[in-house]
Amino acid sequence: MIKQDKIKIFYLGSGAFSVPVLEALTQDDRIELAGIGTQIDKAAGRKRILTPTPLGKWCDEHNIPCMRVPSVNAPDFLDMMRKITPDIVVVVSFGQLLKVDLLNIPKFGCFNVHASLLPAYRGASPITTAVLNGDAETGVAFMQMEKGLDTGPIYELHRLPIPDQITTGELEQVLARLAGEKIGNCLAQVAEGLKPVPQGESGVSIAVKIRKTDGAVDFREDAAVIARKIRAFYGWPSMTFRVPVKGRTINVKIMRAKCTSWESPQRQPGEFIAYTNNQMMIRCGKGALLIERVLPEGKKEMSVADFLNGCHVSIGDILLNGMDDRN
Repeated sequence: MIKQDKIKIFYLGSGAFSVPVLEALTQDDRIELAGIGTQIDKAAGRKRILTPTPLGKWCDEHNIPCMRVPSVNAPDFLDMMRKITPDIVVVVSFGQLLKVDLLNIPKFGCFNVHASLLPAYRGASPITTAVLNGDAETGVAFMQMEKGLDTGPIYELHRLPIPDQITTGELEQVLARLAGEKIGNCLAQVAEGLKPVPQGESGVSIAVKIRKTDGAVDFREDAAVIARKIRAFYGWPSMTFRVPVKGRTINVKIMRAKCTSWESPQRQPGEFIAYTNNQMMIRCGKGALLIERVLPEGKKEMSVADFLNGCHVSIGDILLNGMDDRN
C-alpha cells in the first residue's frame, strides 16, 4: 500500500450539504487543500442581487479563497488542475457534471459524497426523496466517480436512522455532519490503496429533480402523504393551498402539520372540519391534516390562530388545491 503524509485534494461543492464536509476537511491534519471551487454567484430575490452559493458564502465569511467556476470542463480549468496535480478531487453537492478529461486528472480519481445508500436514490434529490417516501433509514455513500450519474463503485456506506417528523433541511445537516466525521479516514484509506466495490444491480432507483409544481397540495391525497410532502418540501418548493378571500385567492404555504386517521365520508377533501388546540383539521382523501403553522403570501410565518383571525376562514369552508403562479 502507498503511504503519504498529506493528501492533496481539490474540493468542489456548492450546496449547504457541502459546507460541514469542507469544514471537517479544513481541520484534518492529513489533508492539504490545494483549492476550492464552487458555482458562480447567481442573481436571487426580487432585486436580483448576486448571491454566492452556501459554500461560497461560508468560504467568504472565513476568509478562505474559493474559486467561482463557470465550467469545470473548460480548457482553462482543466489546465489549472493539471498544474495543481491533486491526489483526489472531492465533489460534494456541486451541481456540475464532471467529464472524462477531469475525471482522469487526479492521481486517485474523483471522489463523490452522495446522500443516499447507493444504488438507491441516484440523482438530484436523494434526501428529499427519502423523507417523501417515509423511509426508516438513509445514509451517505463515498464513491469513485465515473461517467454515469452516481453509478461509480463504492468505497464506504454509512447508515443513519431517519427520525420521525424531520424535514429535508434538518436531515441534510445531520447527513452532512456524518459525512464530515467519516470522510477524512476514507480519503486516507483511498490514498493508501483502498479499492472501491461496484454497485449492485438490485435496488437501483432514481431521485428526480424536484419541481416548483410538486408543492401543490391535493387534498384528495392521503393525509399521511401530504404530511410527508410538507416535511420533504419544507423551505422549497413548500406545500401550498389556496384560500378564497374577497373575490380572489391567496396562496398559503403549510409550514408545520400532522396527520390523523380521522374519517368522515360526509365531508369532502379540503373541507375545514374543526379547530382545536391551535390546529386546523382539514379533510383529505384519507384521514385528515392538522395544520399548525402557515405562511400566507405577502406575510410572515404565523400560527393557525393568527391566520384565522386575519383571513376569516370558517369551519365548513373548502380550501382549494394547488397554487397559482404568484407564489
